[in-house]
Amino acid sequence: MEDLAWLSESVRSGDTLTEDDIIYMYEEADLHSLGALARELADRATGNRISFVSNMILNYTNVCNVRCHFCAFYRTGTESDAYTMTREQVLERISLFYDRYGIRQLLIQGGVNPSLGIEYYEDLFRAIRERFPELGIHGLSTSEISFISRKEKMSVREVISRLREAGLETIPGAGAEIFDPEVRKKIGRPPMSGKEWLSVMETAHSMGIKTSATMMFGHLETSRDRARHLLSILELQKKYHGFLSFTPWNFEPGGTRLQKEGKVTYRAGGQEVLRNIAISRIVFSGHLDTIQSSWLTNGVQMGQMAILYGANDWGGTIYDERVIPATGKQVGNLRKETIISGIKQIGMVPVERNNRYEVIREYT
Repeated sequence: MEDLAWLSESVRSGDTLTEDDIIYMYEEADLHSLGALARELADRATGNRISFVSNMILNYTNVCNVRCHFCAFYRTGTESDAYTMTREQVLERISLFYDRYGIRQLLIQGGVNPSLGIEYYEDLFRAIRERFPELGIHGLSTSEISFISRKEKMSVREVISRLREAGLETIPGAGAEIFDPEVRKKIGRPPMSGKEWLSVMETAHSMGIKTSATMMFGHLETSRDRARHLLSILELQKKYHGFLSFTPWNFEPGGTRLQKEGKVTYRAGGQEVLRNIAISRIVFSGHLDTIQSSWLTNGVQMGQMAILYGANDWGGTIYDERVIPATGKQVGNLRKETIISGIKQIGMVPVERNNRYEVIREYT
C-alpha cells in the first residue's frame, strides 16, 4: 500500500477527503491497495462480523409518472401488465414468506403512482403492522414521499410523521442515483431531484428516523460526479448520523431507454464494483460504519468479493423482487442459508439483523 500511504494516514487521522482525493482513488489508485485499506478499516469498525437481514421486497405498483431512462420496470398505467396491489393482495403476498422464512424487514418500493394518496399508504402500513407485528417496514423512496407531499399539499415532515404513525420504521435510499443535476437530466430524472433526495433525508433524520443511502454508478456519470455524491452524503451524515448504511450499486442497462438509445450498452464490471465498495468504505470511515455489498446485480460470488474489499453487510434475502428482472436479468430468490454459507466460506461470521441494524442472531 505504498502508493496509498498518504491516504491511509489521512483517513486514520480523521481527515475528510477532498474531491481530488476521491477522484485519484477512482482513476489512478491501485485497486488491490484500496481493497486492503478498506478491509482494514472495516475490521476496525465491526471486525469479522458480516450482517444480513431476512428481507422481502414488495413492489406494490409498477405505475409511475417519472419514467426514468434507466428503469425497465415502470408502466404508464395503460399497459396490460400495469398493476397496483390492494391491501388484501399485499397481506396475502407477505403471508407466503413471513412465517416460512422468518422475514423481519419489508422493503416497500414501487413507482410514483399519481392515483395513490397518503390514505393508501396509511391503510397499508397499519394493516401490515397489525398482521405481522415483527416485520419492520423499510418503506418508500424519497420520490414517492415527495410526490405524496405535493399531491396532498402537505409538508414532507407531515407526510413522514403520518407514515411513521401508521407503521413506517426506516426509509430506503432509492432514488439517489447521482446527485448532479446535469447527470440526472441525461438519465431522465428531474434535475433538482438529487437536492430533493437530500432534503427529504435531512427531514427524516431531524425527526429521528433512520435511513439508508445509495449511489448508482456505471451510466453517464464522471468520477467527479461520484466524488461529489459521496461527499454530499458524508456532509449530511456528520450533521445527524441518520444513515444506517451505504450501498453503491452498478446500473443494469437491460431493457432501459439508455440501452435502447445506445448510451449505455453494458453494466460496470467486477473491478468497478469492488473499487466503489472500497472507496465508499474509505470515504465514510469513522462516520458510517455499514457498507452494503449489493450482491443483487452482481451475484453471490461478487458479494463475497465485496466483503473482502471493505463491505460488512450482505444486504438481505430476496423474495419476489421485480425491478431487476424487468431488465432481463434473472436474480431469483436468495434464502438466508445461502447468505450464511457464503459469509462463512470467506472466514467471516454471519450476523442476522433487523431493519434498524440491531443484532437478532449470530451464526458461529
